[in-house]
Amino acid sequence: MQIFIYIVIISFLVRTIRNIFYQTFLWQLKEYRIDRLWTHLSTEQGRKLILGPVTLIKWILLIFIIGSIITVNLSFLGLFAYFTFGIIWILEAAIYIRELISRGWRIPRLTLKIIIILGLSFTFQFGQLISGNLIDELFTGPFLDKLLAPSIALFIILANIPSSIFKKIIIISAGKKISQFKNLEVIGITGSYGKTSTKEFLATILSEKFKVAKTPEFTNTDIGVAKYIMQELMPDHEVFLAEMGAYKKGEIEAICNMVRPKMGIITGINEQHLELFGSIENTKKAKFELIESLPQQGTAIFNGDNSYCLQMAQWSKKRGLKTFIYNKTRDVKNIMVFKDHIEFTFVAANKKYKFSVNLLGKQTIENLLAAIYAAKSLGLTVEAIKNGLAGIIPTPKTMQLAGKLNGMTLADDTFNANPDGVMAALNYMKIYKGKKILVLTPLIELGNDADKIHKDLGKKAAQVCDLILLTNLNYNKPFLEGANASSGSKKVQIVNTVVGIRLIRQNIDRDGIVVFEGKEAGKMLDKLLSFERVPM
Repeated sequence: MQIFIYIVIISFLVRTIRNIFYQTFLWQLKEYRIDRLWTHLSTEQGRKLILGPVTLIKWILLIFIIGSIITVNLSFLGLFAYFTFGIIWILEAAIYIRELISRGWRIPRLTLKIIIILGLSFTFQFGQLISGNLIDELFTGPFLDKLLAPSIALFIILANIPSSIFKKIIIISAGKKISQFKNLEVIGITGSYGKTSTKEFLATILSEKFKVAKTPEFTNTDIGVAKYIMQELMPDHEVFLAEMGAYKKGEIEAICNMVRPKMGIITGINEQHLELFGSIENTKKAKFELIESLPQQGTAIFNGDNSYCLQMAQWSKKRGLKTFIYNKTRDVKNIMVFKDHIEFTFVAANKKYKFSVNLLGKQTIENLLAAIYAAKSLGLTVEAIKNGLAGIIPTPKTMQLAGKLNGMTLADDTFNANPDGVMAALNYMKIYKGKKILVLTPLIELGNDADKIHKDLGKKAAQVCDLILLTNLNYNKPFLEGANASSGSKKVQIVNTVVGIRLIRQNIDRDGIVVFEGKEAGKMLDKLLSFERVPM
């Protein structure tokens, strides 16, 4: 019996450590935002965490235990409940040890905030073990099991208090610092998609004439922008490109109040994060905060291929701002898409200029046009712009050639999948004559449009692809319904990393392509590349 007790305690230790790491990882991934975490928990994948069969069984067992304690009589049901908890912990520990060996645990990135949260969580869960009270730890184990999630949430709230104060100090300091750079041209860039690519493209082009500072690759929060200003922005910088992201109204306004942009670019609006914004109208209003912050002599640039942006451009004109609208149909001719680059003719003032850029897919032209228009408004010649375009490379993890697997092309589009991006990737895949495989992490935070979007994606993917691998169960029913409309439901499989890699290897085709969309797909790509990689 004593051996069994020790096994149970060790198992409780293992499964609790793993779950503390996973839950803090999840909170960190969702930026410690309850709205984003709640959206995740509303998905099929998230519901398993709170409504899975094991979770429900544990709650029933806990009721038996509480009943035994209240009656001051550890009845058979109470003993049975404790014993069953022990068996469940042993099974969980075995599963998590196997998980650790096969693919590793998800562990949060260590920051001061996370270290504090982890310290509080471990102390709360294992305080009695630390003091040597093994039996007390075993007795309170079922309660600690079910208090794990709420206790971590509480510790995050507590940790947020000093964190918020520190954050406000940095933001205020950054605002004061940047206000001293009177001649700095600040350009804000926002949109549902295309922000990072547009920023990176524009930085490359403007570097032909100016000394450019830009927020790091995917940094677009107020604190992220503020930290960059404090650490990297220098008096000799002439242009500062600030990427601005948001999940609700007011967040872009906060960044604008800090950096005071003179030019704003809206790259496109779609259903990305719709569940958090509540409606497309709210999304437009949130993104338009950038334009509202511009001075009267400011410049606003909009994507004319996006109907929502066209509406916002009219709002801009009513404010009397200098407003530009770029449009592929009007501005670009003779588009040619190759496997490793695109070529097109740019039309300006009745003159034609042929450009070649090392980017994948026709969809990248929208972001290039945004950068070209911004560069022209800052006085760059077309020749300087052309030189800048020649130096552009794909933004990491956004339609980037990742390598080859036995001759089959691997494309990485895993940073932040969105409906327009996935559709664009599918269109790009058409130029490959061999097998086409899509590895897709179902999209999140799409609100009431999620089912329709996944149905449309399923239909399109089945038309283009020979094999479609979904990395989780989220929205698999509407996706399969869409695939079935194209008689392609048999092409779709829901897989883990191991099975997904095996299926990819079984379908290798030298003139084929595998496109990886979303973060879970990115883990599969990383695992695949760790086995075998041939440079492009």
